[in-house]
Amino acid sequence: MSAPVIRQFAGTVPDKGQSQTAFDTNVDAFLDWQALQFAPDLVAFGTFASNTGAALVAANLPPLTGRALDAVRVNAAADGVEFTDVTAAGWALLDDADAATQRATLGLVIGTNVAAIASAALTGTPTAPTAAAATNTTQLATTAYTRTAIPDVLNAAGSAPVYACRAWVNFNGTGTVAIRASGNVSSITDNGLGDYTVNFTTAMPDANYSATANWNNGSTHRGGQDGQAIAVTYAVGSLRLLLSDGGGAARDGSTVSVAIFR
Repeated sequence: MSAPVIRQFAGTVPDKGQSQTAFDTNVDAFLDWQALQFAPDLVAFGTFASNTGAALVAANLPPLTGRALDAVRVNAAADGVEFTDVTAAGWALLDDADAATQRATLGLVIGTNVAAIASAALTGTPTAPTAAAATNTTQLATTAYTRTAIPDVLNAAGSAPVYACRAWVNFNGTGTVAIRASGNVSSITDNGLGDYTVNFTTAMPDANYSATANWNNGSTHRGGQDGQAIAVTYAVGSLRLLLSDGGGAARDGSTVSVAIFR
């Protein structure tokens, strides 16, 4: 902008020696002249300031072409501005009026007293870092971790699969039958001498399981007080056993052990 051109006032300059009327008239004339004199310069200065501001913005702001899904951010370290990518989903959140609308956009539901994060229900296929095999913390366990950690806990070395026991029981089969300890076994039915039915709490998926059983009457030697325990009836909800001594005679066992694998 060029410097303003100062012109001399052509009228009568107001002076305290003038009459009140002449003084007032001359003051009004002088003020009108000043307004006309400097008005173009004031307009020019405003235009100059606007143009200078626009030039500064243009010089420091990267081109906006093709930046519909970008946002401008200040890079304090570089003392400038730069663009950062924003996805359409990100813009949807930025356009939301408040936090409640943003939660709705994200599909989060707030309960009466507890926020959804306290009992988040994930969808799709969420992933997480896989912990080391010996980790024993509150860290989330991935399927990759459990495939390694469970055999390790069971001291099962190698890559062969591990199959868990689906039911087991240790019971006294003499007199009134009594279970000492068990897992997934609800009761023992005494069908007669050396004849028992092991009833499962939760049924097997089918009757094609493997059953192992043994019994004794406290004997410390091989012979008449120990014998065979034979599974004779496989059902999804139970297993029937027959006990016999070394001579093939039916016997009740004081300690009968059964394990089921499937």
